[in-house]
Amino acid sequence: MDLTISLNAIDVPIFVVNVEPGPHFRIVGLNRAAESETGRSSDSLAGLAFEDCVPAAKASMLTDRYGVCVRTRRSMQFEERGEMSPTGDWYRTTLSPCIDEETGEVFRILTICQNITPTKRLAKAAFKDALTGLSNRRGFDTMVADRCDEAVYSRCNFSLAVVDLNGLKAINDTFGHSTGDEAIRRVGAWLAGMLRPGEVVARVGGDEFHLIVEETTQASLDSRLQGLRQAAAVELAGPCGSLQVAVSAGGAVWHPGDDVAVTLMAADAAMYAQKAAHGRAPASAGSVALAI
Repeated sequence: MDLTISLNAIDVPIFVVNVEPGPHFRIVGLNRAAESETGRSSDSLAGLAFEDCVPAAKASMLTDRYGVCVRTRRSMQFEERGEMSPTGDWYRTTLSPCIDEETGEVFRILTICQNITPTKRLAKAAFKDALTGLSNRRGFDTMVADRCDEAVYSRCNFSLAVVDLNGLKAINDTFGHSTGDEAIRRVGAWLAGMLRPGEVVARVGGDEFHLIVEETTQASLDSRLQGLRQAAAVELAGPCGSLQVAVSAGGAVWHPGDDVAVTLMAADAAMYAQKAAHGRAPASAGSVALAI
């Protein structure tokens, strides 16, 4: 039975990629659904290597992923934000190897993409903290898991940091819980403003925040936290008057293969060590200072 069919008849974006010695990978073309999704024509991409189409870091990650598909000769599936999507949509991507019947080698890979942006949006709502609008613990755990999966291909370390608001009970007792909630919101917004592209802050409960930051060594992480300390002298006015707010922070570097729970425990221990070293800042009138 002849199963030949035109890829243009399939209403799902498909990219066709040739496998060259190395292995290296070169785009053969894409079907009409992929052209519609990306806003790019098949002719404009045909013959281009990954590094000709996307940023170098992404091209390297794609090369590693496709390389695994070639070595295992098995289909692979992962979720990612589309690099060539003009709207930054999310996709569930399947790499399907085409195997030469005579040599048993993978000579071509079909990249099949399913737009899962609506599903991601629903999940995002479930993973959001109602008080701050940041990710909650469930959302943070999901993002950490995604970063760990990505590190299999990128081989890049990243860091986890724990931030705790000092003296929240005193704020609640003195000014009321609404002021305490405002302090939590302000600290969350301040932390979000200190992030770089690709980094994440989440409120994981009470007055505790967890961060994913791009630092790859303990030295660079220590320097980053020192930079936060220097940037922390800002004013955050509470709705019921001025109060002294302080936070403590600690971090640890995650390496591919590490247990995330162990890395978070190390970050948490570093945060509490700093809290013990600097003590809790007392609530008082006057300017609000963030002392990390």
